Parts: sequence; structure tokens; C-alpha cells
Amino acid sequence: MSQLFRVAAMLSSVLWFAACDPVQDDAIAALGGEASGVRPGPLHRPGQPCLLCHDGAFGDPGEFSVAGTVFADRIDKQPARGATVTLKASDGTSRSFQTNAAGNFYVTPQSWQPAYPLQVSVVFQAQTVSMTSNIGRDGACASCHVDPAGPDSPGHVYATPEDAGVAP
Repeated sequence: MSQLFRVAAMLSSVLWFAACDPVQDDAIAALGGEASGVRPGPLHRPGQPCLLCHDGAFGDPGEFSVAGTVFADRIDKQPARGATVTLKASDGTSRSFQTNAAGNFYVTPQSWQPAYPLQVSVVFQAQTVSMTSNIGRDGACASCHVDPAGPDSPGHVYATPEDAGVAP
């Protein structure tokens, strides 16, 4: 029985160390806690890199292949509720997804595993905005789109075209 206990203890230690990624753990910790009154689920953490946690490790939280948040404009962080996000994969397939009340959308691998690179467009209030570059790294919009906008980031994703008179 003692031999079985040692094997079980060793196996659990191996699994624990395999699941431990200090870089990812630090990145998740840097996100801070949940917003007050918002439970984990489809409306939580708008504008944050969804795939940091939704990476499929051990199944909880569930895995996403693509996920992000669309805000109404670049000035404030009002969600673009009901925006249509269309993703076109390099193999020619495309899918469209609606943003929820937080401006979030997500794609599970069970519904679609797109071939990278991806082209993206957003339709919101009869205006279309297309991303000028392709997504080539991962499907978390906020991996690149972080605030503030600057040399390392275009800022958060927003659904108002640059030429629509939005002040910088």
C-alpha cells in the first residue's frame, strides 16, 4: 500500500508541476480581480485577453479558439452591444459572431477552429470597420489590443471608423 501511495503522490506532483506556468500565472495575476458585481461568465472581464485563462488547460474555464471585446468607440469603454464580428480564415471559411451586453464575443473550438491568419471586420450601427492587418498569433484580441494606444498597441477594439469624426 505504501508503494501505491508513493506512486500516486509522485503522479500528482508531476501533474501539478506540468500545470504550473509562472509566466502565465503572473499575467493572470496582473489582470486583477473580477469587477464588483460581475460573476465569471460571458459578461466578465471585457477588454482583457480571454485566451490567457480560456486556453483549454484542464477544461475549466472552457477553451476558446477566438475571443475578444468590441467597444463602441475609441474614447470610452462603452460596449458595442450586438455588433457583428466576422472572421475570415486563411482557408476561405468565415463565421460571424454577435457581441453580448459587455461587448464580448467568443468562439469555442467545438464550433470552429479557424486556420490562421484571420481577417476581421466589425459591423455596428450600420458602419463597418475592417482590421487592416491579419491576426496571425493567437485568437485573443486583447493580446495586441491593450490600452493605452501607442507604439506597442493600437488600443482597444472599437466599432467606429476613424473617418467618422471621432475625436482622438
